[in-house]
Amino acid sequence: MESPVGWVMGNKPRYNSTSEEAATGSSPLQPGVLPKYNHPSHDLLKENGFTQTVYHKYHQKCLKDRTKMGNGQSQEMNTLFRFWSFFLRANFNRKMYEEFRKLAVEDARAGARYGLECLFRFYSYGLEKRFRSDIFRDFMEETLNDYDNDNVYGLEKFWAFLKYYKGDSNRLKVTQRITKLLEKYKTLDDFRREMFPEAYGLPPRTRTTSHSDRSEGHKSKTESTSSTESKRNRTVSCNVEMTSGRSTRA
Repeated sequence: MESPVGWVMGNKPRYNSTSEEAATGSSPLQPGVLPKYNHPSHDLLKENGFTQTVYHKYHQKCLKDRTKMGNGQSQEMNTLFRFWSFFLRANFNRKMYEEFRKLAVEDARAGARYGLECLFRFYSYGLEKRFRSDIFRDFMEETLNDYDNDNVYGLEKFWAFLKYYKGDSNRLKVTQRITKLLEKYKTLDDFRREMFPEAYGLPPRTRTTSHSDRSEGHKSKTESTSSTESKRNRTVSCNVEMTSGRSTRA
């Protein structure tokens, strides 16, 4: 196990955010297009709108639809991922979070990233709101899993968290491997250049890494179960989310 190192970043204010849900995710169902009116996921997020009865009924409906449609194919399940991402930021519940993480990773293995990207947004914003060291460790683990499957969405969300976190930076024990990976990323443009080099007049990206950055011996607990995510080839929804600078943190 590699030893953690401290991380210090400047505490700069956020930019105004736009609706991240307007972006089209990497699911073929275009999960960014979610119901806007008279939907349980919206009612439950209203002030004093959460009730166990309504949530249980809604939750069961989503899971049944996911079972019927298949992992990563349920539009209703995408609304639940969105709900969890927002609700848990201010109302953390261990059981709900663990289910969120489990199902998001399962859908990602099936090639649908919407749930996983909701999970990364929960990590990035939720930890800003209230820092939890165990959830921070999960964030690092899933970020590395995502990177090892040829995606930088999680890494960008981790970079953004470090940049905008206003709490005690001494609490951020970032692993040496992530620290090393982040060395080449100073701005969001750095992520865009790597993902879309041709837009910057650079040669097409051909990341045929030998993963030498794993030489420290790091291998996360869930890394071996994530190999089927490779079909995504970094066509992540941050294509839209990262086009307007930091304005996409919602």
